[in-house]
Amino acid sequence: MPDKGRDVVALPVSDAHVDVLMRMLEEKLPFYPEDGTETPVDSSSNVLEAGRMQADFSFLRAGNVVTQVFALFVSPHLSEDSQLVSVLREIDCFYQGVVKHGRVRAARTRKDVESAHAAGEIAGILSIEGAACLLGDPAILRMMYRLGVRGVGLTWNPANRLADGCQEPRDGGLTEAGRRIVAEIGKFPMWIDLAHLGDQSVRDVLSLHAGPIMASHANARSVFGHPRNLPDEVISEIISRRGWMGLVFQSFFLSGDVPSSFEDLARHIDHVLALGGEDFLGFGSDFDGGITPPVGLENASRYSTLSDWLCVRYGTELARKLLFDNFDNFLGRSLRESP
Repeated sequence: MPDKGRDVVALPVSDAHVDVLMRMLEEKLPFYPEDGTETPVDSSSNVLEAGRMQADFSFLRAGNVVTQVFALFVSPHLSEDSQLVSVLREIDCFYQGVVKHGRVRAARTRKDVESAHAAGEIAGILSIEGAACLLGDPAILRMMYRLGVRGVGLTWNPANRLADGCQEPRDGGLTEAGRRIVAEIGKFPMWIDLAHLGDQSVRDVLSLHAGPIMASHANARSVFGHPRNLPDEVISEIISRRGWMGLVFQSFFLSGDVPSSFEDLARHIDHVLALGGEDFLGFGSDFDGGITPPVGLENASRYSTLSDWLCVRYGTELARKLLFDNFDNFLGRSLRESP
């Protein structure tokens, strides 16, 4: 942990995965305080706050998060039709309850992202986590794109109509419906998210899809052997394709120790850097996804602590790459310049 007496380096932050929209709908928690003012943030607290999201606007702002990907996740145990309805409600929640002039801008293009940053706003991007909601229908994917979705993760942990997730024992890869959806994604400036996919599903995606790939929230399996983490050959493929990988703050995927530590996170950073990932690595916290984060990373405001720690350990230039530049560059390669 960094010395508390050090000045925090105010580096910008991109976070590729939070489950804010799910919690807003399921728990009726506000993204903004109800009175329209920002709740004071106690950045020295190591306690998770009950009844408050880990990545509400106040926490994101305090952590200097300037680009945030909002996951569209619903329970995979619902029927496909119910998942579609719930995802549409989450999209509505994003536009009605998160997007706000001067605070969060819906970003669909590179110009949107740049304009948000120039205006001091957070660039908010939508990505599907578990695409059973598409019902295997390319037409629904096309409509999701028109609604602002720019990333697609084909599964959560179990299997669905499209593919086997990382907790499906048969590890059967993509189905024919999944192959059709992957082909349709390739027609749009969208990325495929490898997080949660089973190993054969990942191999299938990599063999079929020539477009942008990323893993929004996953760690290195060679450092800690969990099926949610990626093997070295997949990480190396992401790097060779100029994709992107976001390390996740879930202690169960970092070391198995609860809670984990900054040093556990460093082992994953160091490993991916050794594979050549200096320009293709960042963070996808999974805040509000039921995680148990490392001590000192309890909510998005603590990105300020992480920023300081990264600067001490790796130097400001590499810290900025990890926190912001690498994901910003990935968006530059993946999104259209303008509508």
